[in-house]
This record gives sequence, structure tokens and C-alpha cells, in this order.
Amino acid sequence: MIRKIFVAGFVLCMGLNGYGQFYYKDIFSNNQLLAEMVVLKEQKIRTVKVTGLDDDGRPSDGFTVEKQINRNYTEVETFTRSAATGPSLFTSRFTKDGLLVQTVDSSDLAVNTSNYTYDDNNRIKSIRSHIHSSDDDFTNEITETHNYEYDERGLLQRMYRIKNGRDTSLILFSPDEKNNVSIEKDTKSGTTYYYYYDSKNRLTDVVHMNPFTQKMLPDYVFEYNNAGLITQMTSTEEGGSYYYIWKYTYSNGLRVREKCYSKERRLLGTIEYEYK
Repeated sequence: MIRKIFVAGFVLCMGLNGYGQFYYKDIFSNNQLLAEMVVLKEQKIRTVKVTGLDDDGRPSDGFTVEKQINRNYTEVETFTRSAATGPSLFTSRFTKDGLLVQTVDSSDLAVNTSNYTYDDNNRIKSIRSHIHSSDDDFTNEITETHNYEYDERGLLQRMYRIKNGRDTSLILFSPDEKNNVSIEKDTKSGTTYYYYYDSKNRLTDVVHMNPFTQKMLPDYVFEYNNAGLITQMTSTEEGGSYYYIWKYTYSNGLRVREKCYSKERRLLGTIEYEYK
């Protein structure tokens, strides 16, 4: 269970899931990661060890996660191992100015590589992802590119999503009265996401319209502390029938504990972080 919880949380934080909410997963999550790297560098943190605890508070057997940061903070390697899934390595590479330029997620079965480029104002210009997977029977290659464009005011305007070099979708973005991204619409599928913010322009809700019930359903709901750090996130599974609640605890600006609860408020597991 703890391996599943960690991977789910890691995917949500890194924006690796390819289904919709592109602003949240490509840009918002990227900004969260860069802010975390600034704190790690300021505090001269080079190693992060992660401990997984099951719902009874006991360490999860066979679960290992360790993050190593190089001397100039341009590369981070996160090694994960569990008895159920085997080892995997997630590598993030940054410029000397702290911009994320590449991630490589590799395991025995697949390698997922994403390359990031930026414009002159350090806004994400493109993300190109390539997945290579293979087993005893076949090999599969998938590519996907997200090309972002901004208007003359610097506001996010559109994104072209290109799959395997030929299947293109246009994603449109609209701002609210404070110039925050408010609406994201896939012009091919019609899928629309709505983003809501608090009085401090912090993202609080990501929701979408259910095409069958014609009701607005939340995908993510965030709560913050006075320092602007996320203290709780509610994430809904695809389809909206179930959700998980994540509660976060911090020390010196760094996350030290995550607790994951079920919809019924039952503790499913805990993740603890140790920094050196």
C-alpha cells in the first residue's frame, strides 16, 4: 500500500500524468518543484531519505526511497525500490539558474524522458516527452510534445499537444480578473477545467464538468498555511467516485511528513522525510 501511496503522491507533485489539467501538471507543479529546490539549496541539503509507514505505524517492508542532490544542485536522483515493483530511478536536471530542463524516469520495463525549454522570460515554452517500454513480446515508443504560447501581456494563451508527431490538439487558456489561469479547454474533446484561487492568488481548486451529470466535480482541492505552503490536498480519482486526502507537515520550509487518508477518513499510510 505505501508504495502505491508514494507513487501516487509523486505523480501528483511532478505532473507526470498525461490526462488533462495541463496547466496544473506542466506549469503549477513545475513552479512548486523549483520553489522546493530553492529551499533545499539555501539549507545546503544534499540527501533526502524517505521512510514509508503502513496504516499501523510500522515501517513498510521492502520500501526504499532516497534522493541524492549533486554539489551544484543541477541534478537530483531519486531511487525507489519496493518488493512489489522492483527498483526505479527518477533523475531531474536543472540549469545553474534553477530551471528544470530534463526528467528521466527509468525502470526495468520503461524509460520516460521529458525535456523542457523556456522563453526569454523563463516561462515554459515546450515539454517533449518520450516513453520507451519493452518486455519479452514487444517494444513500444510514444512521444508527446506540449508547445506553449503567451500573449503580448505574458499571459498563457494556448498550447498545442502533439502526440507521436501527427495527432495535434489545441488547448486554450483564459485568465480571470487577476490574470490567473482560470479556464483550460481542449478544443478537440471539449474537456474543460476550471481553476480557482484565494485572495492571495494561491490555487485552491481544480474542477471539471462531468459530461453525463452536468455537475462540476473537483480534481484537486488545496489548503495552505501562513507561509503559503500546501498543508492539505484532496485528490479525486478518474471518474470522481473516490478521493484521497493528503495532510502535510513542514519544518524550516521543508516537508517532513505526509499522511494519506481515505474518503472515509481512515489513515492509509505515512511518508516521512529526513534531510541531510
